[in-house]
Amino acid sequence: MNGDTYSLIMWIIVLMFFSFLTQEMQIFRAISEVENYLIIFRETRDKSLKLLAAQLKRYSGIKDDKTIETKVTELVETYTILPVDLDPFGIVKKIKHIVQVGEKGLEERLHLVAPTASRDEILNLSNLVEVARALNIIYKQVNHYYLIARRFKSLWLLMQLSAQMPFVLEGVRAIEGALESFKYGVPIGDSAGPLVASYLVRKNAPEKRPLEPVKDTEVYDLELDNKKVYVVKAKGPGGTVGHLDEALQWILERTTPTLIITIDAALKYEGEESGSLAYGYGVAMGGIGAERFIIEELATKNNIPLYALLIKMSEAEALSVMTENIYKGVKNGLQVLEEFIRGLPAGSVVVVIGVGNTVGVP
Repeated sequence: MNGDTYSLIMWIIVLMFFSFLTQEMQIFRAISEVENYLIIFRETRDKSLKLLAAQLKRYSGIKDDKTIETKVTELVETYTILPVDLDPFGIVKKIKHIVQVGEKGLEERLHLVAPTASRDEILNLSNLVEVARALNIIYKQVNHYYLIARRFKSLWLLMQLSAQMPFVLEGVRAIEGALESFKYGVPIGDSAGPLVASYLVRKNAPEKRPLEPVKDTEVYDLELDNKKVYVVKAKGPGGTVGHLDEALQWILERTTPTLIITIDAALKYEGEESGSLAYGYGVAMGGIGAERFIIEELATKNNIPLYALLIKMSEAEALSVMTENIYKGVKNGLQVLEEFIRGLPAGSVVVVIGVGNTVGVP
C-alpha cells in the first residue's frame, strides 16, 4: 500500500467519523430541545392538576390529599370514545348522544365529589377537568413520540417533533390561560358571543326574564323596532355552552323566523387586530360539529337564511380572561347587530344565537 492510498483511506475514515459525530450532535440537540418543551408541558399539566385538586378539596370537605389526588386522577383519566364512522349515516346523532352522556356523567361525579358546590360551580369545575384532560393528553402524546424517537435514535422523527413544538406550546399556553378564568368565574374570549346576546337583552328589555326550554340554555323574546327577536344563549354565569340546537328547535315549533344570526369568536390571523369584526353566511360555531350540523339542517329544512357575526381573537385570547380589545369588539358587535336588525322589514322574526362559553356571563 503506497502513501497516497493510505492517506485516502485515512481521509475516508476521518470523514466517516465526523459525519457520525455530526449526526449524533444533531440527535443530541433535537433531544435537548424536545426535552425542554416536555418540561414546560409537564409543569403546565401538573399546575392544572393541583388547581383542580385544590378546588375539589374546597367543595368536598375531604382533608386527605391522597384521596383528592385519586379523585383527580379518576376524573382526568376518563375519555370520550367517538362512534364508528365507517358508515357515516346518523353519526351526528351518535356523537351528540355520547358527548351528552359524557357531560352528564362528569357532572354527576363532580356532585358526588364536591357536594357543597353550587350548579354554576359544578359547571366551572367541569371546565377545569376538561382543561386538565387536554393538557394531560398533550403531554402524554408528545412524551410518547419523544420516547419512541429517542429509543430508535431517529434524527428525522426528532426533527419533525422538534419542528412542531412551538405550535404545540402555543396551544398549551392557550389552554393554560383558561385555568384562572374557570377558577374565578370570569369571562373568557370565547364568551364574546353570549356577552353580545346578554347585552342585547339588557339594553333593550332589561326587565325580561328568560325561559329555559332546554337544559342550561336560555331563550329571551323581545321587541326591537317592530321586529320580534328571540335571543338564545347558554345559561350563565357557570361555564357551559348550552344546547343551542335544541333551543332553536323549540323556537321553530312556535314560529318561523325570517333569519338566524349566530355570533361567535373566530380565530384571527397573525397581524390582524384582536376584537375586529368579520361577517359571513352560515353557522358561526366551533366544537365537534354536531350542534352546528343540526342547526344547519333545521335552517335548510325551513328555508331560513343564516347570517354570522364573528369577533376575531387568537387561540390564547379565546381561552384566557377577556381582554380590553375583545371587550371593545363585543360592544362594536352589539352596535352592528342592532343596526342590522333595525334595517329589517317590520314584522320580521329574528333569532340571535350567542355561541360560546358563558363563564362569568349572567
